[in-house]
Amino acid sequence: MELIKRVLIAVIFIPLILFIFYLGGFALSSLLGLIVFIQMFEFREMFIKKGITISVIMLPFSILVFISSAYFNLNMVIASLFIVFIFVSGNDLVHNKLEGSLNRISTSLFSVIYTAVFLSSVYRIRNMENGAFLILSLIALIWITDSFAYFIGRKYGKHRGIFKASPKKSLQGFLAGILFAFIGAFIIAEFTGFTIIQTLAVAISAGIFGQFGDLFESMLKRDVGIKDSSTIIPGHGGILDRFDSLLLAAPAFYLLLSFIH
Repeated sequence: MELIKRVLIAVIFIPLILFIFYLGGFALSSLLGLIVFIQMFEFREMFIKKGITISVIMLPFSILVFISSAYFNLNMVIASLFIVFIFVSGNDLVHNKLEGSLNRISTSLFSVIYTAVFLSSVYRIRNMENGAFLILSLIALIWITDSFAYFIGRKYGKHRGIFKASPKKSLQGFLAGILFAFIGAFIIAEFTGFTIIQTLAVAISAGIFGQFGDLFESMLKRDVGIKDSSTIIPGHGGILDRFDSLLLAAPAFYLLLSFIH
């Protein structure tokens, strides 16, 4: 039954999500905003297990930061983060909540940057020239990286435990993920007309930063003692679990593309 749920959800939602990524515009920003909102909720629940309570108002605030990051310039991003900082720190000051204030403030800022600011780079990539193919190629290569890292690591992985956040991940699997990200990127470039710089940028982002994103979230989950960020997607865990690689691969890709233009 669990396998059937996993397959049905994948068959229904993956094509829909990919179509929205391809479509772009308001549909994409709405989807990303919803993802940000749910991820903030998952973070809130995760950090409660560490005795750190993020204010519930941070959920709508994360949407504000996402909109600022996706649609406006750096000044607006700083302004939205400044509002978050003033609210969180001001709330502790007004209510004399001194104990744990550093944890609450730093955790709130980290969570909103990690979700809202980082994920907004997906929308910015989509709005670039040839953006639909750029973002879909990044997603495809993240899947290729994860798949080859898993299967080759499982069959040939002899050096495991190089990352304590993911003890089963082997050096061979990690390197295979990078290798096939580059192979996949050059194959995709043949059909999309990517420049050599764009091809290298998407390979680096998916192969290296995508895997780092997965390891980073594993580190956070191990710290709070959970297996999945939530159970919102039956058989697939939480939204953070599904988008952990993209959360670091997308800003890396956006920055690399910005630097070469």
